[in-house]
Amino acid sequence: MKKKDKLKIMVSSTVYGREYELEQIYAILTGYGYEVIMSKEGSVYLPAGASIPESCLKAVEDCDLFLGIIFPRYGSGITHQEFKKAIELGKPRWFIAHQYVNFAKNILDQYMFKKDGTLNISFKFKETSMLDSADIVHMYNDAVLNHLKPEERRSNWVHHFFKTDEIFTFLKTQFEPIESRCAEIEKIKGTRK
Repeated sequence: MKKKDKLKIMVSSTVYGREYELEQIYAILTGYGYEVIMSKEGSVYLPAGASIPESCLKAVEDCDLFLGIIFPRYGSGITHQEFKKAIELGKPRWFIAHQYVNFAKNILDQYMFKKDGTLNISFKFKETSMLDSADIVHMYNDAVLNHLKPEERRSNWVHHFFKTDEIFTFLKTQFEPIESRCAEIEKIKGTRK
């Protein structure tokens, strides 16, 4: 990548109740030298006449790297659409999930899937203070590429966190070495030509 070009990283998550953490994530990634695309900070480009989902999905297309954060609130579903788009496009991606989501997944998978392994689309539960929708677990399952055999999965790691500082350690490990990420992106772009 040219010196003047910054890697664009999209941070995709629900916002409500997590504003403080997202502000810190934005500051950390910006400090590492990334151009951060995050709706919370107003850095998602909104084309004239486009809907919010269209703008968000276009941002996924335009980013170099994708960081998905699964908090225990599902929100409007745009975050889930962004996750699916990043996976569909094969974006270099990382996911982190609150430990509540991982815990719920481990308990609820037995009800969310039929015996033949297909999704039980009728499964729902009432909103709780820990988790507001079964769709959060669907989002987690999409992130880990649950529909594929383990040996076929790539870029499906989901790191769990409970405390906010665990997110920061993950960010430091994965994104502080920006030169390494630039080299990886250049290599990926070179193989796609």
